[in-house]
Amino acid sequence: MVNFFKKHWEVLSYLIFGVLTTLLNIVLYALFNKLFGYTAANSWGNVLDNILCILFAYATNRAFVFRSRTQGREMAKEFGAFVTCRLGTLVLDAVIMMVGGNLLAAQGTALMEGLMQGVLGAVAGWIDPATAVSTINTYAGGADRSAAIAIIGGADGPTAIFVSGYSAQTLWGLCVKVFSNVVVVVLNYVFSKLIIFKKKK
Repeated sequence: MVNFFKKHWEVLSYLIFGVLTTLLNIVLYALFNKLFGYTAANSWGNVLDNILCILFAYATNRAFVFRSRTQGREMAKEFGAFVTCRLGTLVLDAVIMMVGGNLLAAQGTALMEGLMQGVLGAVAGWIDPATAVSTINTYAGGADRSAAIAIIGGADGPTAIFVSGYSAQTLWGLCVKVFSNVVVVVLNYVFSKLIIFKKKK
């Protein structure tokens, strides 16, 4: 087991710090979404989010993943190459978020509403209708809020579940963000391995 970790340390450590960078990216996205709104989080907030993550990624990649020991001009060149490659993937991330998060927001929200309706409908079918209503309203914070979940049903139990646009839209935005991060993490590893931290023979 120890030999396995030693042999594959580079890939494993990159995945670990890649996950941490992704989590930081998503947490910042959610924070900006809460503070400045959905549209801002998918535009300038997403750019600021990525800048902070680039700095975090460079520090961790240099110190723990590729264990670079460059100094002076070589370090500056290395950092420049890192930032250049990350700016390229930042542009890709921005495009994905603008297209998927903003331009396709209506379609994505509808998709999330359908999925959540199906999931919550299945859950409601497994438990007592009264309990389902109480639990969902408690989770949603009350039917009068934007994220509230309204249950429409009859004596035989809930027949439909509707999730308001705000919560479904936020969920769609997070899904797009996760997809974008997966693409970016893979491309960044390729760039780091073959260009930025390439070991000189």
